[in-house]
Amino acid sequence: MLMKFLTNFEKFVGFLNAISSKIAAFLLFMMMIVTFSDVTGRFLWRPVTGTYELTYLWLALIVFLSLGYTQQKKGHISVGVFIDKLSIRAQAIVDVITYTIMLILLALMSWQTYSYANQMSNSVTGDLKLPVNVFVLVCAVGILLFALTVILDFFKAIRKVVHPNES
Repeated sequence: MLMKFLTNFEKFVGFLNAISSKIAAFLLFMMMIVTFSDVTGRFLWRPVTGTYELTYLWLALIVFLSLGYTQQKKGHISVGVFIDKLSIRAQAIVDVITYTIMLILLALMSWQTYSYANQMSNSVTGDLKLPVNVFVLVCAVGILLFALTVILDFFKAIRKVVHPNES
């Protein structure tokens, strides 16, 4: 039963991370087009208004929406000089401790990001008058997706602690 839950949860989290990574990729593409248009526009006619604003807002979204996908693909940097020499069970115990710390930090980040979005409810960008809190809330969603992926990895690490011979 736990294995079925883990499999379904993994599919669900993977689906959400796939969507968020596609959104991040689209934003990166749009950022490239807007930046290119702005640079060429400076020489041909006039620069694109709001390029700076869109670039920094989209960059924040790209980073936060990519965190869960990167965690899912194990793309974050890790140094395993000492950990790799431990047994599979000991490595899993270290993973459980690491994921616990990560979940605490992600809970704090989510809380503070949401609080910051509430504080920025009346704030808009300078040129385009875009509401800043919407972008901050999307960043909070990215943190939530990252946390869901860490929860999944946490359960997998617990399974390895209990059953070290299974993969």
